[in-house]
Amino acid sequence: MNLRLTRHQRDIWFAVILLLPAVLLLGLTIVSPLVKSVAMSFTDYSLLSPVSQWNHLDNYKQLLSSPDFYHSLKITLIYVACAVALDLLLGLTLALLLNRNIRFRGFFRSIVMIPWAIPTIVTALIFLWIYQSDYGVLNYALVSAGVIESNVNWLQSVDYALTAIIVVAVFRQTPLVAVMILAGLQNISASLYEAAKIDGASGWRLFTHITLPLLKPVISSVTLIMIVNNFQMFTLFFTLTNGGPAGATSSLAILTYDTAFSKYEMGKGSAIGVIWLVMLFTFSLIFTRIMNRDDK
Repeated sequence: MNLRLTRHQRDIWFAVILLLPAVLLLGLTIVSPLVKSVAMSFTDYSLLSPVSQWNHLDNYKQLLSSPDFYHSLKITLIYVACAVALDLLLGLTLALLLNRNIRFRGFFRSIVMIPWAIPTIVTALIFLWIYQSDYGVLNYALVSAGVIESNVNWLQSVDYALTAIIVVAVFRQTPLVAVMILAGLQNISASLYEAAKIDGASGWRLFTHITLPLLKPVISSVTLIMIVNNFQMFTLFFTLTNGGPAGATSSLAILTYDTAFSKYEMGKGSAIGVIWLVMLFTFSLIFTRIMNRDDK
C-alpha cells in the first residue's frame, strides 16, 4: 500500500487536525446539549423525579394550549419589535453624526462603545438604582423638572415595566448598531456623493438614493443580529423585574426559566426552548431569503 500523500491531501489532513479541537468543543458545548434538550422535550422529565418517561407530544400540546405561553410570546414580540426599531433608528442617526467631519470625532468614536462594553448584568444593576422609586436619579430629575408630580415605581408598574426594560436594552445595544453602520458608511465612496451634488441632488436625496441603498446589506445583517439577540434576552428581564409585575414582563426566556427551574418541569421547559429555536430558525431563514431576493 502506498502511504505517501499528495500535497493537497497533506493540506487537508493538516486542516482537519487544526479544526478538530474546535469542532469537538462546539460539539460538547452546543450540539450535545441541544440534542439532549430536544430529546428531553418529548419526556415528562422533572427535577423532582429521577425517572422520566416518553410522553410524545404532550409537552407541546400543553404549551400550545396555554395562555401563559401566548402571553409570553406577545411580550417577547413587543419587546423585540420596539428594541430593534429603536436600536436601528438611533444607531443610524448616531453613525451619521460620527461619520461627519466634526471636532473630536475620534474621541466620540472611542467612547461610544462604552455602554456595549459594560456587561449586561452590570448595566441592569445600574439601572436598578436609576429606576429606584424612592431615591432613584430618574424620579429625582423628573420631579425636579416638573414632568411628574410624585415618584413612580417604574419596575413595579404594569404600564411602565416593559418600557423601562426596553430603554435599558436600547441604551446598551445602540452603540454596537452605530459602530456596525458606521463601518458600512466608511465603505461608501465619497465620489458618489460628489457626483450627485454636481447633478443638484439635495441632502435628503443623497441619503435615500445613495446612503440607504448601499447600507442595505449592513442594515439587514444588523437587524437579524439584533432580533436574535433580543429574542433570547434573559439577563435584563430576570435582573430588573423577574417577569413581574403580574407577568407584565414575562418573556419566553423568563417562562422557560420558571418552568424548568422554578416548577422543575425540565421536559416542558425544553419544549419551550425547542419552539423558541424553531421560530428563530424559521424567521432567520425567511428574512435572509427575502433580503437575498431583493438584492438580485
